Amino acid sequence: MHFDMKKIEALGLQTISEIKPGDNLAEIIREAAHREIGGLQDKDILILTSKIVSKAEGRTRKMSDVVPGKKALAISKKTGKDAKWLQMIFDEGHEILAIMPLAGIIERYILKSSKDAASARCSKDLVEHEQALCITRGKDGRIHTCDAGIDGSNHPAGTVSLLPEDPDKAAKDIRDRIRRLCGKEVAVILADTEMMPFGTMDLAVGSSGISPVSKMFGQKDLFGRPKFGGIDLVANELSSAAAILFGQTGAGIPVVVVRGYDYEPNETENISNTILPMLTGAGASNALKATLRATAYARPLKQRILLKIASWFV
Repeated sequence: MHFDMKKIEALGLQTISEIKPGDNLAEIIREAAHREIGGLQDKDILILTSKIVSKAEGRTRKMSDVVPGKKALAISKKTGKDAKWLQMIFDEGHEILAIMPLAGIIERYILKSSKDAASARCSKDLVEHEQALCITRGKDGRIHTCDAGIDGSNHPAGTVSLLPEDPDKAAKDIRDRIRRLCGKEVAVILADTEMMPFGTMDLAVGSSGISPVSKMFGQKDLFGRPKFGGIDLVANELSSAAAILFGQTGAGIPVVVVRGYDYEPNETENISNTILPMLTGAGASNALKATLRATAYARPLKQRILLKIASWFV
């Protein structure tokens, strides 16, 4: 019996040099794809780290230029978080929702996850330097679990990158330029690393040419019953797959071409108009209140009281 093999390929582009402000990312990606994988094909999905887009847009900042204000200094004094880092979060228009100290159980988990003794020492130094992570909400309502997306890794000392100004627009611009350069219809996703329970994961922050969310809820399963599921966060799933090739240290792969995934091209949906509306505004607050109240019914008395009180302040 013969079966048609179903497969999806993730091809990391390794010959992309350091990106500088003003660089034409579409041209750079087209040339790297030509060298490494025989060129781009229709319906390829390009997954880019948001950092190379930030570099091309000039969205970097020198720490020496940052002057902390009173609010940043006050929070720094209480939490140990670098006051300049806090000021950059405020300068980006983000609201700090929570500050998570790294000392204690998180530090122990990080050290336990280190590869060897030398890595553990380096991890301990990093934790002591960072002190805490900020969970923030941006101007668009997006929740960021790691310091508003501000990132100092893979930069010269004292320089950090900020998230692209408009990730969806950046994705569309790159996609349009690819079309003009080589006549190929591709989708583009920008990915950034976020903190999750027990580690990190790359999620989509911008997209163009592909529906970020599938619409399969309620379709019949193998036994003909409507399936409770199918609203898959496709853009996030693809970003996470690409992150295996990106790496988080010195892998030097900022672009991954996903090939073989069957998707319907979409000219209108992106991250900001598809996923973010579910996470912002009064609707999100009401949903959180309902969750806290419903959870209370399954908890012991003391926890029920605390959860009820918590719901009043959301």
